[in-house]
Amino acid sequence: MLSEVVSDRDEVQVARWSAIKGRVGTSLRELRQGQHVADAQAASSRSQARLAGELEELGYHVTQSMVSRYEQGLLDAPLTLERIVGWTLCCEALSSQAFRELLALAGYYLPWHPADLRAFDDLLRSYRRLSLTDQVVLRGRLLWHILASSQATTCRTTET
Repeated sequence: MLSEVVSDRDEVQVARWSAIKGRVGTSLRELRQGQHVADAQAASSRSQARLAGELEELGYHVTQSMVSRYEQGLLDAPLTLERIVGWTLCCEALSSQAFRELLALAGYYLPWHPADLRAFDDLLRSYRRLSLTDQVVLRGRLLWHILASSQATTCRTTET
């Protein structure tokens, strides 16, 4: 009986991912390419290979091919919350608004207030002024801090 419950839950998760993977992939690609920023000079495009390398530094085995297939909505394996947050932190175009929208699209609620969102944008501006080496160190710490402090939870809606 337990295997049936787990199996049903897995089927629901796979069905939900199938319905949103293209939109999530497009959003991730736009973040990587800097399309979420009004000022094109404010964020540079990141190659798929560089993003894969930066995700590897965070401890996630993601190849350039996997980045490409996720962005195209071709992979059936759902991206975990941790990987979505890690991916976004590697993108210079990340903003609190883009972050919140992506998490909502992926089915996660981010319980941050407007002051939290402004503080996150301020933190991102400071973070981007650091050396690349310092950014790599801070990115790992920031990933786990966001996951622990945000209490991002799965939305309980049937909307896809």
